[in-house]
Amino acid sequence: MAAAKPLRLRIGELAERTGHSVHTIRWYEAQGLLPTVPRQGAHRVYSNRHVEWLELMNRLRQSGMSVAELRNYTALAQRGGAALEQTRALLIAHKAQVESRIAEWQRARRLIDEKIAFYTEWLEAGRRPGGRT
Repeated sequence: MAAAKPLRLRIGELAERTGHSVHTIRWYEAQGLLPTVPRQGAHRVYSNRHVEWLELMNRLRQSGMSVAELRNYTALAQRGGAALEQTRALLIAHKAQVESRIAEWQRARRLIDEKIAFYTEWLEAGRRPGGRT
């Protein structure tokens, strides 16, 4: 079986494939958050790598990574093997922050569950739980 032909996308196609606007993709490039984009004549040509990279940037951003940290991560990743330890350390630190946020959200969910149970009991009993009216 032959290897799949690499994607060669223009910015509009990349936007359609990733769900990002052309404006957002250009902003990512201007911020140094996309790996180098080769040109074919006057047009940038994006690849599978750019599709995957935008997904990664999106997930890291959604999980609370700052733009400055994203920029640092991108720069480190582009250095490849020369920056493996630094890249790994950055992701380990970010993972710890994500896990801390998850624990906070779980505590919040438990409190919300308790309040839902309280109001459910009140509605079903016709009076405020705990003997107060």
